[in-house]
Amino acid sequence: MSFHAAVAPVGSPTSTGGPKAAAAAAAAAESLKARLRRSHIAQLGNEKIAWQYAVAMSSLIALFTIFHWSRYLYSRHAPKGLRKSSIMRVQVAIARLFRNVLTRKIPGFTSVGHFVLVSMYLAINIALTVVSIDWSTLGGIAKRCGWMALLNMSFITLLSLKNTPLAYLTAYSYERLNALHQVGGYTTMIYVFIHMIVFVRYFRGPKLYVILEHENIYGMVAGASMFVTVMAAITLRRLRYELFYVTHIVMFIIIIVMMGLHRPDLAEKAAIITIVAGSMWAADRLLRGSRILWYSHGNRATITPLSNGGTRIVLSRSPSRAIPGNHCFVWIPKIRLLETHPFTIVSTTPNSLELVVAAYDGFTNDLHNYAIANPGVTLQASVDGSYGVTPNFANTADKIILVAGGSGASFTFGVALDTLKKLGTSRKTTIDFVWCVKEHGSLSWFKKELAALQSSPLVVTHIHVTRSTALHNTKLRYVEDEKDGAVSNGTSQPSLAYATTNDEKTTAPISTTDIEKSASPITPISPTNPWSSSASLEIISGRPDVKALIQSIVAGADSSDRIAIGACGPEALMKDVRNASASVVRISGPSVELHSEQFGW
Repeated sequence: MSFHAAVAPVGSPTSTGGPKAAAAAAAAAESLKARLRRSHIAQLGNEKIAWQYAVAMSSLIALFTIFHWSRYLYSRHAPKGLRKSSIMRVQVAIARLFRNVLTRKIPGFTSVGHFVLVSMYLAINIALTVVSIDWSTLGGIAKRCGWMALLNMSFITLLSLKNTPLAYLTAYSYERLNALHQVGGYTTMIYVFIHMIVFVRYFRGPKLYVILEHENIYGMVAGASMFVTVMAAITLRRLRYELFYVTHIVMFIIIIVMMGLHRPDLAEKAAIITIVAGSMWAADRLLRGSRILWYSHGNRATITPLSNGGTRIVLSRSPSRAIPGNHCFVWIPKIRLLETHPFTIVSTTPNSLELVVAAYDGFTNDLHNYAIANPGVTLQASVDGSYGVTPNFANTADKIILVAGGSGASFTFGVALDTLKKLGTSRKTTIDFVWCVKEHGSLSWFKKELAALQSSPLVVTHIHVTRSTALHNTKLRYVEDEKDGAVSNGTSQPSLAYATTNDEKTTAPISTTDIEKSASPITPISPTNPWSSSASLEIISGRPDVKALIQSIVAGADSSDRIAIGACGPEALMKDVRNASASVVRISGPSVELHSEQFGW
C-alpha cells in the first residue's frame, strides 16, 4: 500500500474500500442528519406543547378565578339597581341552572362539576399528546409522553402546595384540590408507563445498550418511584395514612432528583420544568417549617380526654390569621416527634386555639391514650396554619344551614360561633344547626359550644343520635363540673342531665353519678347558666332528614334571601346534603350556596 493510500482521507473511496462503501457512508451520514433534524423538530414541538400546556392550565385557573371574584364582587358590592336589571336576572338564572346540575353528586366523583373539571383536564392532556407529534417513529411518541409526564408532575405539585396561590385566586385550597391532584397523579403514571414501554420497544435489539446509560437508569428509578407512589395511594391511603404520607414524601423527593438527573441539560428545557416543580415544593416546605419554628416559642398544648374517643387540645398561642372552621397542622413532639397533623379549629383567641380531635388510629389514637393516662397535661407544641377557605357567612347569608356528622362538627361549631360573634347585635341572620352523632357521649365534646348556640335566639339546633335505643325524643341539660369532659381510665364522667319528654311536658331531671365515684360537685342550674330549663336541648333518635329540612327552610324564605349551606361529615351524609342543596337551586327564588368540607384526609 502506497503512502498516499495509507493516509487517504476518511470517507474517500480508497480508505473505505471503494465507491459502494463511500455511498453507504454517505447514506448513513444523510440518515443521521435526518434523524437529528427530526429530533430537533420533535424537541421544538415538545417545547411548544409545554407552553401550550401552561397556557391551557393557566386559562383553566383564570376561568375559576374570574367566576369566583365576579360572584364575590356581585354579592358584596353590586347596587340594587344592577341586581334588578333584566340583564343580571338572565345571567343569574343561567348560573343557577348550571349550579342545579353541577352541584349534584354522581358515582365516582364529588359532584357533576368535579366530573366536568376532570374531563376538561384529561381532554387537555389528550389533545396535547397527539398534536404536532411525529408518528413515524416510536422515539417521537415516547418523548412526547415523557414531556407530558413531566408537565403533569409540575402541575400536581402546584395542586399539592399547602400555601397554594390557588386558594386566594379561586377560593379552592389544597384539600379541595386533592381530588384533581389524585387524578393528575394517575395520569402522570400512565404517561410514565407509556414513555418507558415505548422507549424499550424503540431501542430493542442491538440498540438496547442505550437503556443502560446512566441518564436512562435515573429515569427508570424515577418511574419505579412513581409506581410505588401510586400503589401506596391505592393500598395505604385509607388503611395507614401516616405510612402512605411518609412514602409519598420520600418518593416525591426521589422522583424530582431522578427526573433532574434523567434530563440534566438546561438547553433542552426539561430540566427547567423539574427545577420549577422542586422549587415550588421546597419553598412551601420552608415556609411551613418556619411557621412551626416561630409558633413553637412559648407554645404549650393542654390535652384533655373526652368520652367516646375524643380529645380536646388547647394551645396557648394561636396564629394571627387563624379562623374557626379552617384547619391547622399541629406538632406535639411528645406524641410524634417528626409528624404534624391537620385538625379543624373550633375556636380561637389571641392567646389560645382550641381543637377537638376524634381518635382513629396512629397519631390521634396515641394522643387520646396519652390524654387518658395524663388528663389535663401540658406539652410542648406548635402549629402551622391556618389553611382552608371558609366563606364569611355573616356577610353573605340571611339564613345559614350547618350540617355535620360526628367530628365534622368541629367545622360547623367553629363557623356557627364565629358567625354569631361577627353578627354582634344584628338579628338579620338565622342559623339552623344540624349535628348527627352515633352515641350520646359524643355530645359532651362540644358542651360549652352547644350551650352558647342554645343561648342565642338566632340559632335553632337539631341534634340527632343514631344509636339511641333507650331514649327516643329526649331533652338534655348540661351541668358544669370542674374538669370539662374528663375521662378516668377510659370511662367518661357524665356531665349530661337527661329528661324524657312526653307531650311537651318534661319530667324531673335524671341525676348523674360518676361510675368511678370521683365526679366533681355538680353546680345547680341557675338563671346565669345558659343551660337553664327553658334552654334544654332536644335530642332526636335516628338520622336527620336533611333533604326535608333544607327544602322546608328554603320554602319559607323570601325570594330575595341568601341561604348558605355548610357541611362536613361522612360521605353518605355529604351526598344527601349535596343533592338536597342542588334540588333547591332554582331559577327564581332565594339564592342558595353550598360550602362542603372534606371529612378526613
